[in-house]
Parts: sequence; C-alpha cells; structure tokens
Amino acid sequence: MNKEENDDIVIEDDPDSAVSAEVQKKLQGRIRQAEAKAKEYLDGWQRSQADFVNLRKRDEEAKAEFIKFAQLSLVGELIPVLDSFNIALSQGHKDFEPLYNQLVTVLKANGLEELEVLGKAFSPHEHEALGTLHTAKQEDDHKVLEVLQKGYKLNGKVIRPAKVKIGEFITN
Repeated sequence: MNKEENDDIVIEDDPDSAVSAEVQKKLQGRIRQAEAKAKEYLDGWQRSQADFVNLRKRDEEAKAEFIKFAQLSLVGELIPVLDSFNIALSQGHKDFEPLYNQLVTVLKANGLEELEVLGKAFSPHEHEALGTLHTAKQEDDHKVLEVLQKGYKLNGKVIRPAKVKIGEFITN
C-alpha cells in the first residue's frame, strides 16, 4: 500500500480501503478552513477593487474640476478688457461692438457667465454693495437698482461679484 502524508492526515491510495470517519472529519475541517480563507481573500480583493474604482472616480472628478478652473487666471485677466469694451460701447464707440461680441462668445464658450443682478434681491455672494438708493417703492427694498460694475461666474462659481447700489425703502 502506498501512503501519502500531509501533516497528521494519512490517506491511503488503495481504492478498496475506506477512509475513516476521523480522517473525513479532519479533511472537512481543513476544507472549511481553506474555504473561509479563500472567502476572506476574495472579500479583501473585492474591497480593494472597489477602493481602486472609487479612487479612480475621485481622481477623474478632481482632474475635471482642475481643468474647469485652470482658465481662471486667463479669464480673470480678460475681465478688465471686457470692462474697457463696456465703457467704450457706453460712450458710443460702436465700432468696437464686433470685437466685444467675439470676445464674449469665446469667453462664454469657456464657461464665463455675466451675473444678471439688476432688480434681484441683494446677495452678498453675488453682489458687493457700494451704496444705497432711496426708493418710494417697498418692493425695491434691498434689491439691486443700479449696477456700477458687472459681475461674472466661471463654470457656476462667482469669480467677481457685481458692484451695485441697492434700494432702501423710505416712507414719507
């Protein structure tokens, strides 16, 4: 009879011999241990995979956010140019209008939005109050009545608040 030993378990190669109940219990115990260890390794691997996928998603989101606001410096430098165009256009220099429109189109395509503030309730997140205007209309109280300098958002984030005068209701 040929015997193969593994720790304290002895298995006989003879097909006619019956495996004892004690050996079967030991083998079943070893199988359960191996299955538990395999499950533990599988769970750990699955957690690692999920962590890696989540890390990759966060990394992609961070890259997208970085790209969105990478233009902030350039756009910030171009806003005073827009202000100059607005001044020139308000003084009747209509020959600058095509250039102004072209610049605005390019900036809008890159995420720049002008804040629409006239007539809206004062918000310190979007407005910088430089003064008040007396008003006889109660509905104009704490609303933007005059825009002194336009404000802008880049990809939904305020990069320059509008400089405004707000209404102050005065009763007679």
